Formats: sequence, C-alpha cells, structure tokens
Amino acid sequence: MSRKIQVRFAGTPVGKPPPEKGPESRRRPPCSLLAVFLLHCAALLTGCAPAPGPVSHQATIIALGTLVNVEIITTDDRLAEQAVDELRVLLAELGRNWYGFGDGELGRVNAALAAGGTAETTPDLSALIARSLAFRALSDGLFDPAVGNLVKLWGFADFDAPARTRVPPSGAAIEAWRLNRASLHVSVSGQTISATNPVTLDLGGIAKGTVLARATQLLERLGIHDAMIDAGGDIRVLGSHAGRPWRVGIRDPGADGIVATVRLGPGESIVTSGNYERYFDHEGHRYQHVLNPLTGRPVESTAGVTVIHTDPELADAAATALMVAGPGRFSEITGRMGITVALLIDTRGGMHMTPAMARRMGITATDDR
Repeated sequence: MSRKIQVRFAGTPVGKPPPEKGPESRRRPPCSLLAVFLLHCAALLTGCAPAPGPVSHQATIIALGTLVNVEIITTDDRLAEQAVDELRVLLAELGRNWYGFGDGELGRVNAALAAGGTAETTPDLSALIARSLAFRALSDGLFDPAVGNLVKLWGFADFDAPARTRVPPSGAAIEAWRLNRASLHVSVSGQTISATNPVTLDLGGIAKGTVLARATQLLERLGIHDAMIDAGGDIRVLGSHAGRPWRVGIRDPGADGIVATVRLGPGESIVTSGNYERYFDHEGHRYQHVLNPLTGRPVESTAGVTVIHTDPELADAAATALMVAGPGRFSEITGRMGITVALLIDTRGGMHMTPAMARRMGITATDDR
C-alpha cells in the first residue's frame, strides 16, 4: 500500500472470553460495498470441483437493507436449493420484525414504549433486547440499543431521504435527548418490555450478528457443514472451503483495498463497522452514521473496526462499541467485552489491534507499514 499506516498494539484484553446512488447511498455496489470480502479460488467460484466431490453453490438474497451472499459447499444440489429457499424466508421475517422504524414486531414495541407504556413481545425479540441491554452495561454505554430517537434526530432512520437534504440537529435537540437518556431505564421481564421514559429501540448494532447466528443454525439443522453467510460484509463461516480455511480480506476504510487477509476457523464470525457505510455532508463537514450515545453526536476519531469472534452477536455489538470508544478506550473496551481479536483504524490511518489480531494479520510489533 502506498500510504503509511501506524501500527499500535493494545494490551492483552481481559474478561470472558438497490436505488439512488449518492454520497450516502445506503449500500455500495457489491464489489465495493463489502467491508470484508471473500478471496476465492477461481475454479471453486465456477463450481468446477472434480466430481464427485463437493461444489460451491452460491446465491444472493436481498434482505435486511443489503445483499446477503450465501455460499454452500456440498455434493447435494437439492439440499443447497432448499437451504437458500429457507434462508430467504428467515431473512425476510427477521428483517421485517427487527426493524425499529417500521410496522413489524419491534416497530409495534417502539410505538407502545413511545407512548409511555409497556409492550408484550415474542420470546426471540425479548431475548434479543435483553442481551442488547446486557451489552450496553458491558460496554459502559458505548453500545446502546436505546438510541432510536437519536438516530431519527440525525436522519439516519430514513434510508430514502436524499443525503443533500439532511442537516445536523440543533444542539438543544441533542441535549434534550441526552437529558432523557440520563434518567432512562429499559427493562425486560419475561416477554414484557418497559421503560421509565419514552424511548425508541434500535437493534441495528446487533441484529445482523443475530441473523448470522440464526442463519448458520438453520444450515446446520439441514445437515450443511461447510458454508459462508455474508450479510453486507458481516460474515460467519461453517467448516471449511473445500478443505481449506475460509480466508477474508479486511477492508481499508480510507481507500479501495484491503489492509490484510485473515483465516477464519469453523464457526467464527468477522464483523466490521466503518464510517464509509452511511453519511451525509453539510457545510464542508461529513457526519457518519455511528453515533456516540454519550455525546449524542457522530463518531469522529474512528474510521473502521473489525472484530472476530465465535459469537456473532457479541462481535456485532463490540464493533459498534469500539467505533465509539476510539483509540483512547480500545484496550479498555476490548477487555470489558471479552474481545481478543479486534482491529481499529483511526481517521489518521493508525492501526490499533489486539495481539491476537496482529498474529492473524501476520504483523509483528516492529512493523510500521
């Protein structure tokens, strides 16, 4: 790479282990959209494995506001087709019910909570909300599912609004939201959700991780042992890629390219969050979509974060929390959340990583690249 990247190592963490294109297009074209993309053997991409061995079956599903790419390695064509059909149904259901600003299940919960009441929901959604609240505490509030009204305030809840029409909210509006948050308490008791103040829940910082978990569980239930699910750059793998480890590239948030390739073991997930995903420009300043719940404003110091973990929900929540944490709290938050494999790239191009991520990337402490 032509640009110089500063490498800084974090201490060892502790703890338990398709419409209008524009500056804020919701998703980029497939080749540039992925914060993380697979590096495949050309022969396998065309499904030309020697018979009667397994071949690569690939499909793309439009769901969750993105493209979900599926690759299944199997000798059974019908099984692969069945799996894709069932995944399509599952993803459509989860995308509808877990979107906080629509008329699905979470949208109905939010309508009740906004009116100052309580809401009854399904076991799946109540469990997801409860775990989100647990991650809020674990991350010292840097990951917060109760940011829905702040997301709306900044205009990021409306995917269809042209970026050129967006303006930052007033300081008074931001402070009013922060004041409400300071006395807000959301609780889950069984399938009942309640809140002390009006609130809108946004599970966008964790839901794709849950989707990866549910999707791979579906594949395992069908007897598929080697597969990859890529939900807009968030990836989980099963088994291997024709006997070899799955390999992925970590996107460079400051350029078109990758900073490194890493191998994923069976059941591992790699989740990336970046300031290039959604944003708008106003009066010469760029405002990106990851919001700091403590300040009520977009993150400024972090360009991108990548987390690898066997728990995709934890990886997703941690990637969001680390975006907010920035370089200054990188070691603290990885430790608090039990994340041992993580990379943060700051807006100056500096790389901050855990020792385990450095080993994955083949970088030593003396590297300066």
